[in-house]
Amino acid sequence: MRGALILALLWAAPSFAQDFVPKVDPAQTAQCLADTESGITAPDCVGAAASTCMEQAGGFSTQGMSACVDAETALWDGFLNTQYKARMAALTKSQKAALQSAQRAWIAYRDADCGLQYEMFSDGTIRSNIYAGCMLNYTSARALMLRDLGSY
Repeated sequence: MRGALILALLWAAPSFAQDFVPKVDPAQTAQCLADTESGITAPDCVGAAASTCMEQAGGFSTQGMSACVDAETALWDGFLNTQYKARMAALTKSQKAALQSAQRAWIAYRDADCGLQYEMFSDGTIRSNIYAGCMLNYTSARALMLRDLGSY
């Protein structure tokens, strides 16, 4: 699974490249979205854009890896927001209230769980990469869930 590969790379990387600017290809994430079947929330292609980004000079530093994962997460977050707005536009008033409540609870859960994972690695620099990976996994899964909402 690509997530395990990313975590392995995070552990092995030296810390350098303070000024690394991540370059993540949005087309790579868009292809992941297009190729993911309905009902699948953890496809192997999640993290692929971040992995490609890490191949750049400075990308395998602790900061570089975190920046690459954050950049891919931002793409998934954009997709999540698009899907949320599309679902809200198609729902009844009571369904909108339920989705809004669910989304707020999901955000609180995601933030709390990723915060816990961050704290579990409080003695090392890897904690920022663990947190970034957590946010990527939750955000991509939620984006796919929202895409499929009501289509089961």
